[in-house]
Amino acid sequence: MRCFNCSKEVPLDVERCPVCGFSFLGGRIEAIKEATELNSRAQLLDSLGKFGESVPLYRKAVELYPEFVVAWYNLGIALGRLPENQEAVDALSRAIALKPDFAAAYAARGEVHALAGDYDEAVKDYSMAIELYPDYAQAYYKRALAWIEMEKTEEACQDLEDYLFYKPHDARARRRLERLKGGA
Repeated sequence: MRCFNCSKEVPLDVERCPVCGFSFLGGRIEAIKEATELNSRAQLLDSLGKFGESVPLYRKAVELYPEFVVAWYNLGIALGRLPENQEAVDALSRAIALKPDFAAAYAARGEVHALAGDYDEAVKDYSMAIELYPDYAQAYYKRALAWIEMEKTEEACQDLEDYLFYKPHDARARRRLERLKGGA
């Protein structure tokens, strides 16, 4: 069977998921199944760019299953696309509280902060994503963009170099790095 929380394969005879610790006890399985279905439908709407329609489904999913990390994460991303910045930050913060090592949630929250012009907070979140997952190429790139906005050229150059280590064929990033080094 698959864990309803983290989607990892788990043995049938366990009481808790060995990956995320989710408890399969307590009679909440029907609510969790409904929340999982709502999350899936909302993700489909997101894939069509219908974030305004997906948000109520995610909200219902986390109401039914408040520990549903992925639904909180998805809700935060959808709200960020509307943009409902504070609500997006709150939803992503909830996902992080439930799963403190969720690097993608830190990166998504960093993006919401960056879109709101709060580059200090964006850098903090991107840095945490990188600390948790040092190969997170996109977090290096996004943090470089925040550094650029903060006029911290040296830091931006270093992050672009790190990003290009993982994505050496990204001509856009290479050009941006060359411009920064030429203007430094």
